[in-house]
Amino acid sequence: MIETQKSSTGLQQVTSTDISTHCSKCGEKILNVMTADENKVYHPHCFNCSDCGKTLAGGFFYKSKNIKSNELTSTTRNSVSESIRFCETCYKKIAPKCARCHNIIEASSIVWEDKKFHESCFTCCGVDKDDIQCRKPMKDESVYPLNDKWYCKNCFDKLDTGISAASRDILTQKCFKCYKEFSPGSLVSEYKGDYYHPTCFVCSQCNTSIANKSFYHQAKSDDRPSEMKFLCENCHIKNAQECAECKNKIISGEAIGFEGKQYHRSCFTCQNCKNEIGTSHFFKTKDDKYICQHCSLQQQQDTHSK
Repeated sequence: MIETQKSSTGLQQVTSTDISTHCSKCGEKILNVMTADENKVYHPHCFNCSDCGKTLAGGFFYKSKNIKSNELTSTTRNSVSESIRFCETCYKKIAPKCARCHNIIEASSIVWEDKKFHESCFTCCGVDKDDIQCRKPMKDESVYPLNDKWYCKNCFDKLDTGISAASRDILTQKCFKCYKEFSPGSLVSEYKGDYYHPTCFVCSQCNTSIANKSFYHQAKSDDRPSEMKFLCENCHIKNAQECAECKNKIISGEAIGFEGKQYHRSCFTCQNCKNEIGTSHFFKTKDDKYICQHCSLQQQQDTHSK
């Protein structure tokens, strides 16, 4: 990306007192009018745009500080021994543009993640509950990115992402998965008192990060974190068991198991009153249906009364 500065030059009449009146480009003597730049003098027609050849004498132009060979046109490559200058039209073709406002960057800029920004554009993207933008200047500040936006620490910690900026006390901790320390300004995910790098807090099946997503956890005895496995929503649905009653997947909520079968709690109901049985006492009928204790007692009373 080309870095430039905007400059201007005027036309001067050559006088007999001018010590050096030889054009710095063509080497020929300047007899009448000249223009100057960087302590060098030129014929007006020799002081031209490095791309289109238009004269730049007497007006504004853009002068590069550095330039890469793959950014040069065939015309410009022939002029690499001279300073690279552009008229406004040619400069707009190759000028760096701000990644936020998309306008040309003419002065100093800030580079972040291989993108350039005006200093006035590189500000916090945070918005408070009243829809007021933070706009804190991020130059020389720690930057916390999320979904192609960037935030100051205060605004980032207010986001409901499952990720927080590493505070000073967290820097003394280690990632629960990779056991590496957290560096200043890094992002941290926390679950049940344990801290993870977002790249370490992943689905145990597909290995995608679940740091700012809904997830499910599976654990062995005593819910010990060392044995805990996390599943993203998609993998959880794939692995979910089928309800023996409605045949749909049991994705969330409490499941009731009986005789090797799983049921939604709302599907495990009494055949008579249709109320949920849950973990209460119940009886199995001859036709493999379930009846709650209350209805069973009622049936017995009705039988005895006949």
